[in-house]
Amino acid sequence: MSQKDFATQLSKYVPQGTEGVLSKWIFKYNIQLTISRDRKTKLGDFRTNSQSKLLRVSVNGGLNPYAFLITLTHEIAHAAVHINNRKRVKPHGIEWKLQYQELMIIFFDLKIFPYDIALPLSHYMQNPKASSNADHKLYLALKACDPIDESVILLKDLDEGTEFILQNRLFKKGKKRRTRYSCIDVSSNREYTVNAIAEVLLA
Repeated sequence: MSQKDFATQLSKYVPQGTEGVLSKWIFKYNIQLTISRDRKTKLGDFRTNSQSKLLRVSVNGGLNPYAFLITLTHEIAHAAVHINNRKRVKPHGIEWKLQYQELMIIFFDLKIFPYDIALPLSHYMQNPKASSNADHKLYLALKACDPIDESVILLKDLDEGTEFILQNRLFKKGKKRRTRYSCIDVSSNREYTVNAIAEVLLA
């Protein structure tokens, strides 16, 4: 497949105007990209094959275009660091942070992101973490671009004292502590802190 054809296929998943840049990087670093079914534990990943020297990147196909772009760029930064550094470095160390920032600045210059995403994203990119979901404000800004799913309930939207199910366990919502809530496991009466943006089920 040519780089142009690849960009056309990629345009189904990313914001308009970014597919060419992303395709250029993917061809430059000889990355094999896989669009994966949605995984709850990760948005994307990067892997190497010592025998074939092939660099593999996967991204969840159910992400909205902005989340897909951010995740794919995150993984491409891993590939760039792998190629450009002969010594072993930490997966999300300074080398990766700088490379990720260098790639992402291109999309800021192109004004790809709406203001509601650009603001928390710019704060996140000052010191990016292993997952964009770790940033509460960025997560909510990206979540707002998802198709509306009435079945999804976030812990933050429940009243204090409401019982809910998380990971097949029954909890009662307590008071807020910054970005988390104190919640009681009803069966054991033990207290846990749960992220405010955790997706839960009503009991």
